[in-house]
Amino acid sequence: MEVQKILETQKTMLESIGASLETILTEQRKLEERLKELENRGINAGISVPGLEDEAKKFSFFKAVKAIITNDWSNAGFEKEVFQESRKRAMSVGSDTSMGYFVPNEILAGYIELLRAESVVSKMGATVLTGLQGVPVQIPKQTGGATAYWVGENEAITESALTAGQVNLTPKKVGALVKLSNELLKYSNPSVEQLIRNDLFTTIALAIDYAALRGSGTEHTPRGIANVPGINTVAIGTNGGAPTFDVLYDMQYELQVDNAFRGKLAYIFHPAVRRRLVKQKVAQFTTDTSGEYIVQPMVSEQALLSWMGFPYAMTTQLPINLTKGSASNCTEIYFANWAELLIGMWGGIELKASQETSTAFESDQTWIRILQEIDIQVRHPESFCLVNDATIA
Repeated sequence: MEVQKILETQKTMLESIGASLETILTEQRKLEERLKELENRGINAGISVPGLEDEAKKFSFFKAVKAIITNDWSNAGFEKEVFQESRKRAMSVGSDTSMGYFVPNEILAGYIELLRAESVVSKMGATVLTGLQGVPVQIPKQTGGATAYWVGENEAITESALTAGQVNLTPKKVGALVKLSNELLKYSNPSVEQLIRNDLFTTIALAIDYAALRGSGTEHTPRGIANVPGINTVAIGTNGGAPTFDVLYDMQYELQVDNAFRGKLAYIFHPAVRRRLVKQKVAQFTTDTSGEYIVQPMVSEQALLSWMGFPYAMTTQLPINLTKGSASNCTEIYFANWAELLIGMWGGIELKASQETSTAFESDQTWIRILQEIDIQVRHPESFCLVNDATIA
């Protein structure tokens, strides 16, 4: 009878573990189906408006602004079609049961391609989720697994269960404002229009990029990797120190011991870090006096990559004046599986123009504002490692 009770207890535990596993797998399947749906709709392909992929350059920023102000779209037929199609896409997303989804007056869905082109975190493989709906968007993740135990004859196995959690994405608004003279709008040429459009979109893209790396997470700002609790860190020294290849290997090791050494692995750092790496000499680590470089100058970039082990991207948005002990010239190095960085986007970019705002009327200006709702989260902190005391000289 005692053996029968043990077998029944073990059967109950296995059924409980099986039910937990099935719940996690069900949530995972739902997420995969959602991502597949977005992919099939072409949202992850960049510009999400049918026909705009082949004719993106036809879209005139200035024509759209003039039409918005005058409500006369007779000279902006293509731009009107883009906005109408974007509006349809936004409406088709549906509404959240608690807050709803409100379609902005004018939405331009061509922003995502520019974000990808300008953002180093996206270049390194961050996961961009577009067309999100509802608040918050919840993405399930497994946080714990079953545990195995050695047991003696007729002893009960200690119960364990799979555990699950979730990542919440909540929209936060980023925007930019530019003031243009009405003469410029009236007598504009394509080169000036491209300059202004690129400046607006690049400004937004760089703001998102900085937030992904160093966002404070306070008030209306997303939390960046540097401020996420639980990420891996490597300290060089009490007063900082030179970023060497050994430091990079230590960063790799932190992911390895956390079973996170996979996916889109790469570094992001300031150009000053690369300068110090390529200037390292053999004499720094041996008694050699020849002055030979570890990475020989004027050779292929592949030589540097072979020493680093993984690709890298550089951005001057990272600071070079952080303090550590007596050092005040420190900077940051990031190493990560960048696919674990999630950038969520709600709707398209909102474009509005006004000639009446503040001093715009008396200055004969048009003020143009763009807004985008986004959020940034990491799936697993263990997939990221940060050095914040690498001295630049």
